[in-house]
Amino acid sequence: MNQDTTIYVTPATSLIGRWRWVVVAGVAGGLSSVLLFPFSQAGRHWSELFNLAHAPSFFLAFLFAAAIMDPASIGLPASWPRILRMGVARLLILASVLLVLGALCEVLQQFVGRSTSLSDVLSNGCGLIAGMLWCLGRLATAKTRRMAASLVSVCLLIIPSWAPVFELLECRKQNLKFPLLASFERPRELNAWHAHEATIEQSIVWLSDGTASMQVNGLAGTQHPGADFLGLISDWHQFAALELDVFNPGNKPLSLRLSIFDRHHYTSGNDPADRFGRAIELPPGEATHIRIELADIKHAPADRLMDLNQIESMNLFTVRPETDFAFLVDNVRLTGEATR
Repeated sequence: MNQDTTIYVTPATSLIGRWRWVVVAGVAGGLSSVLLFPFSQAGRHWSELFNLAHAPSFFLAFLFAAAIMDPASIGLPASWPRILRMGVARLLILASVLLVLGALCEVLQQFVGRSTSLSDVLSNGCGLIAGMLWCLGRLATAKTRRMAASLVSVCLLIIPSWAPVFELLECRKQNLKFPLLASFERPRELNAWHAHEATIEQSIVWLSDGTASMQVNGLAGTQHPGADFLGLISDWHQFAALELDVFNPGNKPLSLRLSIFDRHHYTSGNDPADRFGRAIELPPGEATHIRIELADIKHAPADRLMDLNQIESMNLFTVRPETDFAFLVDNVRLTGEATR
């Protein structure tokens, strides 16, 4: 005897159906708003928390949208009314739509002050595949298939989380070492630095403290090769000076530039007069100790005081080097107490 699978639509269920479409559209709109909202992401840990949230967010968005269309597809009671039966094909279409939406939002993020990231798109994809497998597990009749689908789904949520979790642990270690800003003892410390027209690596060629330093390598003819410290702890107001050690392993003097700016610097259009800058001459084959009074940094901008509670970046670079070069940096720290 054939089972009747016809869905009878009454005015009430038709109204529910229309409202569910509105809710699904709201899910897509809400997800897009979160992806495109210009969160400040001040601090390295906030950036990593956002990275950690990508896969779970898309997993939950997928399940929510699928549940609105067909509650039974995520394991809710089959007696609940549905709009469409979410079989394999429709689950795949839903995942594809959300994946394209996420990728499009990643491209648009560059226009709202956030950075585009391929790894975020991959994390979104892992969350969506995890959601598909969860739903397919609910459709399976065999218990072993349901359990296998659920297990793989959980694994796909965990895989993209490893890197952000380790970065958050590194942020914790960095906080515990403060006012030491960078020691380069741990390879993940380099993730707080951005190489600009150069490469950076952990090195034991020279060091002033501990067991490692950071080496910056650049090529002749580049514009401003160097390294930008973007993941630093930003509140410097309680201290008197910034100190670091730098070594020039080459056989020629190297002219190094050091610049520092706060979060308000961006509103000036990155005006060079709105930041601290200093030229430092590095003799060949010698280590140089650098000490900069924070009072000098505070009074460096031409038209205001720099906010020592919100230091955004410290940059070490050269200008149009005539030859290939390298320099090493170690033991970047804040020292002393600010005068009251």
